[in-house]
Amino acid sequence: MDAGLWSLDNFGQILIATIHNGKTFTWNAGAVSPRAQRAVVMASAPTKSRLTQVSDRDRHVFHFGTETTVGSSTTQNPMFIRFSDQENFNSYQPTATNTAGTFLLDKGNEIMGAVSGKDYTLVLTDLAAYVIQYVGPPFTFSIRQVGTNCGCIGQNALSYSNGEVYWMSGEGGFFKFDGTVKAIPCLVEDFVFTTNGDHLGINYSSGPIVYSEHNTLYNEINWFYPKAGSSQIDRCVTYNYAENVWTTSSLARSSYVDQGVFDLPYATEYNKSVVPNFPIQGITATYGASTYYAQEIGVDQVNSSGTTSIDAFIQSGDYDIANRSSGLGMQTGVADFRGDGEFIMSVKRFIPDFQLLEGNSKITLLLNDYPNNTAAGSSLGPFTVTSSTDKVDTRARARLVALKIENDAVGETWRYGTLRLDAKPDGRR
Repeated sequence: MDAGLWSLDNFGQILIATIHNGKTFTWNAGAVSPRAQRAVVMASAPTKSRLTQVSDRDRHVFHFGTETTVGSSTTQNPMFIRFSDQENFNSYQPTATNTAGTFLLDKGNEIMGAVSGKDYTLVLTDLAAYVIQYVGPPFTFSIRQVGTNCGCIGQNALSYSNGEVYWMSGEGGFFKFDGTVKAIPCLVEDFVFTTNGDHLGINYSSGPIVYSEHNTLYNEINWFYPKAGSSQIDRCVTYNYAENVWTTSSLARSSYVDQGVFDLPYATEYNKSVVPNFPIQGITATYGASTYYAQEIGVDQVNSSGTTSIDAFIQSGDYDIANRSSGLGMQTGVADFRGDGEFIMSVKRFIPDFQLLEGNSKITLLLNDYPNNTAAGSSLGPFTVTSSTDKVDTRARARLVALKIENDAVGETWRYGTLRLDAKPDGRR
């Protein structure tokens, strides 16, 4: 997996590209006829680094997991950091007259990733988090550990958004840095990280290809990863930081670029069995090809195979019920959705509330008498709902009731509003 893993950053019009555990190259987009120019090995730079990063404000080039002796690949240390002289990415030997320097991190086994914020660079090892900040001469940079037991799973498994860094941990779980390191509560954590029977969680050995990117349009951070037993990305977990909501999908994207120059994000999907239209010289078709996508446009999946629906659903948690009491302790007969499972509830009808509905949607009532049990009797539905549906009459009885809304049709989309159930206590059990 390391052979095709690159880190890319810009130094003005200069592209700085480092192949994982290899050399660093530069390519000048401002040169005369730049497309006729080939990338060249960076002069006087370390010959073996895990990744590189440019600190934007002060314009230093950082080499992470690099050589303790520049030019000697056998001295590579996965926890060693070397940075260039300011405004000079070809100067790495510290002197009294330049700002080049080094750090050696002590918490972890290897540097996994780094990202530049507004006035800092966050460095993640497999165990800890560090912040590097520019302080000027004579020390140039300060470095401090800001978190432990929060390591990153891979160099592309972190994203920067609005002053905050988000990443996936190699130990299972998600974190963010907003001045301090915080674990992000995740309701789908078991789905992502746990393999149990037929359920396949993440392939932990696939860290190098786990990919994260920010989707500005919807305030989302996406992580694309392969499930256990797979060597290709075939899953996605998404965190909406504005609404604090998690979703999962089978969206497979091997690279992703947020909107910026273009109005939409763009992404690629790699398939090792696809024959490329334009094979690289000397590379056989057996290595597969990538499909290029415009994201967040339309409501369907469109590729060379045709148009298919994007199947989507949401499912509420279980609701139980109590019989609300008066101030004197008398039962009123009014339902209160904060019960302890004492009462069976009767659901007479539900009222769909769609903020957006193009086409149809299907709603199912999931009934249960005990948590983690199979449904009591049978679920009701699915009921087909349109934009003109005012209510749906039901005859549901259960201790626990959940609502599932779904759609699997081409050309249709929906956005749900507020749950409304006509329910009342219907005896104790």
